[in-house]
Amino acid sequence: MRTPTSGPPLSNRRLSKIRAGILLTFPAVVFIFIFLVYPLLDLIRSSFFDYSPLRSTSAPFVGVSNYRWMLGSDTVWHSILVTIEFTILSVAIELVLGLCIAVLLSKLLVDAKTRTSRVSRALGSFANGIFILPFAVPGIVAAIAWKMLLHPQFSPINALLGIQVSWFSDYSLLSIVVADSWKMTPMILFLSLSALLSIDNAQFEAARIDGANARQEFFSLTLPSVAPILAIAGAFRAVDAFTKVFDIVFGTTGGGPGNDTQVFPLLIWQTAFNNLNFGKAAALAIFGIFVSLLLGSIVLLFRRAE
Repeated sequence: MRTPTSGPPLSNRRLSKIRAGILLTFPAVVFIFIFLVYPLLDLIRSSFFDYSPLRSTSAPFVGVSNYRWMLGSDTVWHSILVTIEFTILSVAIELVLGLCIAVLLSKLLVDAKTRTSRVSRALGSFANGIFILPFAVPGIVAAIAWKMLLHPQFSPINALLGIQVSWFSDYSLLSIVVADSWKMTPMILFLSLSALLSIDNAQFEAARIDGANARQEFFSLTLPSVAPILAIAGAFRAVDAFTKVFDIVFGTTGGGPGNDTQVFPLLIWQTAFNNLNFGKAAALAIFGIFVSLLLGSIVLLFRRAE
């Protein structure tokens, strides 16, 4: 009887392809390990040690003490609540404002396509390009610009409204929400715009023939068509706002007044570089990564369900 074999031997050509594949992917694997895997493993290791150069050059092993401190700290939970408030407000404003501008801009672009006038086409191109500028501006530059716009003494907004308000002191959270929404609304805008422009114009014509007004057209045709895109964009923005909001807050309020705008990423930075407590900062960073993975998994599950 013939004994079963594990399969035909690999040909020389197939072996050469495997070697070539390993050779081509090896630099990418090394790059990922050096700049992603190793820093993450070192961050996890650091979270179990108490390293503070202000107190001692040694770093004793403390186990899960840093995590116990994090879970029992009122400052940490206050920072998380502030970040949640910031995320809800900013994402809600961006979704509503981005969709409204996208609807108006889509009508302008469709109208520009149907006309042969160069003025209409130029106006459509200008409107399409001007709204991307806030998104292209670096976050720290946007923070400085809004700090000047809302300056308590030299604010052009105060001069226009005829009031004297110290926005980043009296309305600190609302001010950073407005600044962040101004920068990130173009992301929602252009995602919504791409979804709107993909809708067949014949559907709108049929709705008008059936006697639908503008409000019925929006809620019965426009909104259901862009709702899946808005849901995914809003979920991604929520993950981004919760885990990466730093530059706007750092460049405007610095977490103040007091700790009213001390968002979670800023707390990590302050723990590491102001207090020089790298073990606790590592534990906070691990918690931030966990939250990011959790929210990202929810987004992927929602996308799969859609």
